[in-house]
Amino acid sequence: MATQRVLWSELKRSEIKQAADDNAVVIIPVAAIEQHAEHLPINTDTNICCAIAQKAAENIEEFPVLVLPPIWTGYSPHHMKYPGSITLTHHTFVEVLTEVAGSVAHHGFHKILLLNGHGGNAPVIDALHNKLAHEDDISAMGVGYWQIPPVPERMAEICTTDKGFIGHAGEVETSLQLYLQPELVDQASAQWAPGAWGDPSEASAEKGRLLFEACVDGLTNYVRSYRDGSLHDKLQWRKEVPI
Repeated sequence: MATQRVLWSELKRSEIKQAADDNAVVIIPVAAIEQHAEHLPINTDTNICCAIAQKAAENIEEFPVLVLPPIWTGYSPHHMKYPGSITLTHHTFVEVLTEVAGSVAHHGFHKILLLNGHGGNAPVIDALHNKLAHEDDISAMGVGYWQIPPVPERMAEICTTDKGFIGHAGEVETSLQLYLQPELVDQASAQWAPGAWGDPSEASAEKGRLLFEACVDGLTNYVRSYRDGSLHDKLQWRKEVPI
């Protein structure tokens, strides 16, 4: 059976409308273009985030899930001392996320998930739910792929040094890149360097496969719970306080 098409950019406008009518979940990968030490490509965060989003979307057959092209310009001022990094200002980053989410909502989508792929984006992504809901009348959720249960637990089981934390160009990201795009990894340089966080020498493609599968499984379940409302029921802000 052919894999269903989930990439927003590959669909026709009539297919987008049908997905909205079918109450599709839309995933917006939010990542970065920035240095990843001497051994990983600049596109590491974007590649990982998009690959996880697309595979999870393809796993779900009972309702449509669409994946937008990534927002590749993240919030990375702390990486600008190293060549290749690109950043938006905080205000601009918030506005870009707001306007992209607003465009999606304009076309009739009510389940929008901002999937974060870069640690520096996390404070903005964490706060954006309330901003979009109360200032822009947009229903959206945001989460980092490494935060979704049971990913932290699986990271701790799989990894030697990155015990439940994503790091930066360390064991987790290097393993994922060895699995997803090994041709762009310089294993001879896979050691700690300024601008990295973690020990990439412990990485392997097999660890990357296990980590990728854990992230995809976690996101698949997260999207299903978002779609059916059970995710909201677990959140305290969703519960009404009696007067």
